[in-house]
Amino acid sequence: MKKNYLESILGFMTLLLALTFLFKFIDVNTENNNTYELSAKFLKAGGVVIGNDVKMRGVKIGVVKNVALDQDYFAVVDFSIYEDINVPRGSIVKIASDGILGNKYLSIMPDGDLDDTLEVKEEIKNVEDYESIEDQVSKIIFLATQ
Repeated sequence: MKKNYLESILGFMTLLLALTFLFKFIDVNTENNNTYELSAKFLKAGGVVIGNDVKMRGVKIGVVKNVALDQDYFAVVDFSIYEDINVPRGSIVKIASDGILGNKYLSIMPDGDLDDTLEVKEEIKNVEDYESIEDQVSKIIFLATQ
């Protein structure tokens, strides 16, 4: 049996590289930031699922943690916000999408007194419900027929 050290070294280097990428992938996809929880109630959740982004002015500031119905059949969306981001109490939250067929996300538009911020587990009261493409087309048709 012939010993080939070059193949052994190359195999070891490949294994080491694969493990490095695996650990980097795990590190990037784990939440290292401290967060606090907020929630909002919608009439239509519009395809928001656990893991979707929460953005403020296009910058990711959190992640959707839970989507469920309450006893009044409102869609309650619980989400976490990075601890260093303070959301003003008068902010408006709406469900938006990345393009026509894109992924859904929560968009928070800061409004009101910037010093009066929401506390942990508080609910954002100012919401804009999701409008699907069908809703928008029906509005256009309704306006055209008047």
